[in-house]
Amino acid sequence: MRRFRQLSMDVATARSAAGTLSRCGGGGARAFLLAVVLAAGATFALAQEASIKVLVNDSPISDYDIDQRERFLAITTQQQPSPALKKQATEMLIDELLQMQEGKRLSVSSDEEEVRRVLSGMAEKNNLDLDGLTSALGKAGVNIKTLKDRIRAQIVWQESVRRKFRREVQIGDADVTAAMTETGEAEDSETAVGEPALQLRQVRFEVPSGANQATLAAKLAAAESLRARFTSCADLAKGVTGASVKTLQDQKTASLVQPARLLVSNAKVGQMTPPTIAASAVELYAICGKRTFRGDDTARAETQRKLMNTEMGLRAERLLRDLRGEAFIEYR
Repeated sequence: MRRFRQLSMDVATARSAAGTLSRCGGGGARAFLLAVVLAAGATFALAQEASIKVLVNDSPISDYDIDQRERFLAITTQQQPSPALKKQATEMLIDELLQMQEGKRLSVSSDEEEVRRVLSGMAEKNNLDLDGLTSALGKAGVNIKTLKDRIRAQIVWQESVRRKFRREVQIGDADVTAAMTETGEAEDSETAVGEPALQLRQVRFEVPSGANQATLAAKLAAAESLRARFTSCADLAKGVTGASVKTLQDQKTASLVQPARLLVSNAKVGQMTPPTIAASAVELYAICGKRTFRGDDTARAETQRKLMNTEMGLRAERLLRDLRGEAFIEYR
């Protein structure tokens, strides 16, 4: 008997093939472990013909796909093949098809090299090379394509969720402080020493090179109109027609150029600065929050990352549930 070490992959850092999966894959992208127990010389007969068992918006899932995923689940969870495991495999494949379809709709893709890097990282954690991992799975009757397909779906799904909700999910300083206070990590603000920093959203109305005065005046008018309607940073969550919106976390005013530096310094939280003409754009800044750097900013950044992943995970679960509800799924 040979037992492989536990492997893990993090789609959030798939390009470095390390860490644990974020919650954005599979059924909410739970942590995915590969602990394979193989009997020496074990072999399996693969299906010679495949028939369609499920249609998902006209995309087929064959009995071979289901059989492969069931075997994969059997070795990763150390369960025996069963009707329940086959159903789990089927539903997992349906989810992944929906995730890939949503990725295609959002023009999100994953190239073979990206998948290969994740696979290589998994093999390395198991003291194997990629050929060794392929061979080990093959002895269990699992084609390496089964694992590649799962990795590809999770990479595409995470990027799709990030692209779809990145403007809506904003973790502010108050959220980070509250979370750190709850866990006992926050420092006493009375003893904090540091320089103030702002959470800003920069709005840019691009001005084409060589634009005439009429074009520039139209951009300024659009910026002024936005500022007149602005009530809070939530107004910018879904973007601004005709402009780009960029979130600037922990921005020090000294890093801004004049006159934006002066305007931002004099603005209060919840206000938007008057428009200024910058290089090839008309810019405004919304002041979304203010804080003083305290203690270990690395810990604050890590807390913010965890909060962001949690919120994105929740939205991913809701999105997948909605996609399932709207999909045409035919079981055969």
